[in-house]
Amino acid sequence: MADLSRRTLVKAAVGAAAGVASARMARAADAAAAFRIATWGGSWRDSVAKSIVGGMDLRGAPPDYVLGNPDDNLAKLIAAHRGGQIPFDVMECNPDQIPALTRSGLFETVDYGKLPNAAAIPDWAREQCVVCTVSTEDGIAYNEEKFRQSGIAPPTSYLDLKNPLLAGKLAFPDVSNAQHWNAVVGLAMLGGGSESDMLPALKLVNELKPAYFFAASTDLATRFGSGEIWAAPWQVGWAVRLKRAGAPVAMAYPKFGDKVGALYTISVGIVKGTPRESEAYAFINEYLSTAAQGAHGAATGTLPLNPGGRSVLAQDPVNTGLMILSDQGLNDMFQIDWSRLDTRQWREAWNRGINR
Repeated sequence: MADLSRRTLVKAAVGAAAGVASARMARAADAAAAFRIATWGGSWRDSVAKSIVGGMDLRGAPPDYVLGNPDDNLAKLIAAHRGGQIPFDVMECNPDQIPALTRSGLFETVDYGKLPNAAAIPDWAREQCVVCTVSTEDGIAYNEEKFRQSGIAPPTSYLDLKNPLLAGKLAFPDVSNAQHWNAVVGLAMLGGGSESDMLPALKLVNELKPAYFFAASTDLATRFGSGEIWAAPWQVGWAVRLKRAGAPVAMAYPKFGDKVGALYTISVGIVKGTPRESEAYAFINEYLSTAAQGAHGAATGTLPLNPGGRSVLAQDPVNTGLMILSDQGLNDMFQIDWSRLDTRQWREAWNRGINR
């Protein structure tokens, strides 16, 4: 038994040493890797590379991009963290992730002294573990030509979409689409609920009787452009793209209590333990610059939180005709209290309770 115990201890010691060596090798590999940015793919990634990274003073290899939606990238981060690895240095996040990320310890606490450009963004955008950079502006996109021809008044509320003249012409964002959240919270509020009481929204969505529930905005854009769909809760960036393509699209911003329209913010966090902390701060600081905010906002249809970036967008009459660009307008827009919204519970309720 004594020999067995000694052999067991030796094996354990060897295993521990191997584990330490493996972790050291992983950290060494992390340190040798290029600066890595976890972000969306497609045109968003292209704009990050051109509008933000293109303005940085980079030394050495260009950055790598880890592509995926924020939930997928968070899963990658959690899996790598368990193995003592760092899969990327900064990550773009959705607003519903912020409460959990603040508690998780996966992100560094932001040192705003290292982000001089953060002085330009609103106080609420300077979160503890992430920095809010840009936002979508959510409301109701509608075909103003079809509305006028059919005698339908421009919508001022989500409940205006119950108009029988819109039967078969209305789309609604499915739970997998980011614009889903402000729409269902807005409907919950109209039904007497809130973020912590979402069930009224189910009844009202079923009463709207959407022709279809869209997951991909690209698909909805095609149907909007063809005139198949006349109205949908959506974000203004897609309305801007369609307007520039010649579609007769307008935006309406419903009330959320005493707020008008709604924001869905995008944030950046610095991964705990990154060996590229200086590059991470440089990236976020450049992201918040007037030039990057204006260029990225124009390319992606998002709202810069830096007022200088919004001034860049205000030079385009299509933007001024569809977007809310003033400081007062920005501060008067609704934001979901994600600490009160149980997204998992809501997804389950949505999948059970929506008539399709």
